[in-house]
Amino acid sequence: MTKQELKRLVNRLERESAAAPEVYRLKVVLLASLGYAYIFLLAALALIGLGWALWQLAHGEFFAALRVGLLSGLISLMLVPTLWVRIPQPHGHRLQPLDAPKLFAIIEKVRAKSRGPKIDQIVINDVFNTAIVQIPRLGILGWHRNILIIGLPLLQALSRKEFAAILAHEFAHLSSRHGKLGTWIYRIRTVWMQVLASFGPDASIVGRLLTRPLRGYIPYFNAYSSVLARQDEYEADRLAALVVGPRTLADALIAIAIRGRFINDGFWHDLWRRAETCPEPPFLPHSSMRTALNLGIPPDQAEHWLNEALQHDTASGDTHPCLRDRIQALDTSCEIPPNATHSAAQMLLGEMLTTLQHTFDDLWLQYNGPRWRERFHTVSTARETLVRMENHAQQNLGPEELGHYALALETLGRTDEALPLLRQAADHPHGQAAAALAAARILHARDDEATIRYLELAMHRDRSLSEEVTTQAAAFYEARGDTDKAGAYWQRLANLQLN
Repeated sequence: MTKQELKRLVNRLERESAAAPEVYRLKVVLLASLGYAYIFLLAALALIGLGWALWQLAHGEFFAALRVGLLSGLISLMLVPTLWVRIPQPHGHRLQPLDAPKLFAIIEKVRAKSRGPKIDQIVINDVFNTAIVQIPRLGILGWHRNILIIGLPLLQALSRKEFAAILAHEFAHLSSRHGKLGTWIYRIRTVWMQVLASFGPDASIVGRLLTRPLRGYIPYFNAYSSVLARQDEYEADRLAALVVGPRTLADALIAIAIRGRFINDGFWHDLWRRAETCPEPPFLPHSSMRTALNLGIPPDQAEHWLNEALQHDTASGDTHPCLRDRIQALDTSCEIPPNATHSAAQMLLGEMLTTLQHTFDDLWLQYNGPRWRERFHTVSTARETLVRMENHAQQNLGPEELGHYALALETLGRTDEALPLLRQAADHPHGQAAAALAAARILHARDDEATIRYLELAMHRDRSLSEEVTTQAAAFYEARGDTDKAGAYWQRLANLQLN
């Protein structure tokens, strides 16, 4: 299903849902049941086949029994990971009640008020998010374990009340008041996607063949259920507002939009910019994030980010409504909440906060240390290249030297200066693929059709880049919505992988 087809379908489904919500919900139920019906039909066929094979074997028909029994056995083996698909355990630090009693207390308090399910496990990770993940012990058959995942960056960004509001929203999705249908659809979306992921290119031929109908069904089901999911988000907001109040929930949603933008575009950007001048990180992220937040976001910057967030519309594939629509549905004003003196992390984690900060800092440094040092070396080398080559007239540089000079400019962020030199170096009869790829990279960011010319030139200069270049060209046209040209490149990629 192309992006245009998906958008048209979702627009039509939104009109259907608005015109007759109960009829639409029934359609989603029937569509969800259809997926179950296909799996259980395969299971029934496998059992019938095995029974028939045993009957044939009992009557001396060995080869007929072997053929049918082998096929039925393969179907059964394929169904095992489908029915008992394993969703990975969330990564992070598992908390015990004695680790953070205040955190456990507020979770239980919000859960009771929301009439939410019992939480089996609480995991703290390093992601700016909070969610309740239901991991089915029996795949699509259910019997779920409820795991609450709390991102330490989110806890450091929100106040205690704002965090309670987000908890109330998450519990509302799974509460008895939310309705069994919404909870069921909310669960099986994840399971179906995991089923689809289980049968990728490495799956057996029989597995890919038998799950082929699901590959068409699951995107179609996701389109139907995404419309229902947005309705469920509104309902979860409404129920959460009954617990914490609409003003507090609105503050939490706005705080996530603004402080999340600060962490992503401000804090992390500023930290990684230090890699250009410091061989090692001057400070570690999780131990210093709250200090950065406490310094405050300039009011004009916060206002600008809020206005940008309010201008975003809900896309056709989104399962969450846009911020503007959610605030309007709460029937409250859109105001920037004050920055709390103490974060939810400081108030609820106690001494465990320092332990978690050090744990995630160590993990971050272990993973990003080599990348940091590589960036420092790359930028230092680029500066040395500029100093060395700026003493020469550019017209005297050969295509290879010109390419190195232009790549150094790009590394240092001087793309306007780098692009014409990269094109000049790439267009030279003896130009290199690296210059052509770099020119394509800059042009792609500017949505320039010349991107394709330089991608093709890079592939012509270095055939080992064929798959990488073809993928980039397909992605370029896909982002433009040109499905015909994108499809041609995806087909070329498939041919390259077969040869």
